[in-house]
Amino acid sequence: MPDLQFATLDVFTSKRMKGNPLAVVQVPATLRTVLSQAAKQSIAREFNLSETVFLHEAEAGEEASRSRAIDIFLVDREVPFAGHPTVGAAVFARHHLGLPHVDTLVLRAGAVGLGPGDGDGDGVRARIPHAVHLHAQTLGDVFGANPDNGAATPGLSPVRAIREAELAAPVFSVVRGMTFVLVRLASLEQLAQVSAAHRLDFEALRRPLLDEGPWRESFVCRYYYVDVGEETEDREDGGEKSGRRCVRARMVEPGFEDPATGSAATALGSYLTLNEEKKGRRFRVTQGVEMGRTSNIEVETTTREAAGGGVELEDLWLGGTAVVVMKGSLTVDL
Repeated sequence: MPDLQFATLDVFTSKRMKGNPLAVVQVPATLRTVLSQAAKQSIAREFNLSETVFLHEAEAGEEASRSRAIDIFLVDREVPFAGHPTVGAAVFARHHLGLPHVDTLVLRAGAVGLGPGDGDGDGVRARIPHAVHLHAQTLGDVFGANPDNGAATPGLSPVRAIREAELAAPVFSVVRGMTFVLVRLASLEQLAQVSAAHRLDFEALRRPLLDEGPWRESFVCRYYYVDVGEETEDREDGGEKSGRRCVRARMVEPGFEDPATGSAATALGSYLTLNEEKKGRRFRVTQGVEMGRTSNIEVETTTREAAGGGVELEDLWLGGTAVVVMKGSLTVDL
């Protein structure tokens, strides 16, 4: 019955009891092939946080390796990518385990390059592997419902303006297996009216929402957002240059609210870059305000000219920081 060392961190914040909690479990090299995915899932259910990440130590003779493998689990499934586990694991490895040389995390979705975050402190930037895809259908296509008739759209908001936005929202995947309904709202007042009480079971929809092929099997949730302005930066000549596009957001699917959703923030930044900005852009996404766990998520995109005209996504960066809250050990039966 081996003991595994773990820590919990609050991610996308520099203040404890804010941001998004995360459990990071260290997996010794001797247990790499022994600790099964089923055992990891059981541990994730025991922590009962939105995500638990398993950080694999290097094999013998690999101490100088610049990469570490991680597995990310929700309480009910493994996922190929999630933002706050990636940032939290990177901060923990580089700043708390004495591994500043680690510059790559290997996820199911691919290799994630790491670098220092903006400014001082324990922040990191993670270069996210991406395979973006805009799905053909919206919830309005699936429900075929009039937004004035709330009874015809179970699981959607009872507030007409929000329900109308849900039905029209684009459905966008940032990688295969992680998909978000990007619901743009008109005001912070509307954002405050979003409720986790209205659960929508995407797997039980009467018509498939997602495109066929490799995109069909995916975690899906709604991500609500409001544009709140632009942060400008001073130029050396005294003028102003464009800074970050600032967004307030909430994620309330399925049946709970998430204080910070890095994967959704990268999906949103990618979608806005390709469909509105048409150029690389920096975004600051503030999430978790309504539940008292303010989180600040940094997203940056770069683009290149697409073969058929227009632009395509080149690089996608996710940035943030994290603070350690608890440390301990857990005993597992293998």
